[in-house]
Amino acid sequence: MKLVYAKNTCSTTDPNTGLIVRMVEAEPWAADDPFVASRPEMFSDEPQKVRRTAPAPKPVEAATKAPGAKKAVKREAW
Repeated sequence: MKLVYAKNTCSTTDPNTGLIVRMVEAEPWAADDPFVASRPEMFSDEPQKVRRTAPAPKPVEAATKAPGAKKAVKREAW
């Protein structure tokens, strides 16, 4: 099942049923839900917030290229 995520916390009216729908930011919704289809601007394919208990690891930059590949080197002129 494909999911989408609420962009904001709010209450809004479902145009399909007329009922009030309460949305919470980053809350997952089924992408094929009729409310999602009628209000796509209120949803994102990626959550706006992701919970963690520790800081995210920083990406490590590779110091060298793949074996056999030449590394571009720029030298300053003196």
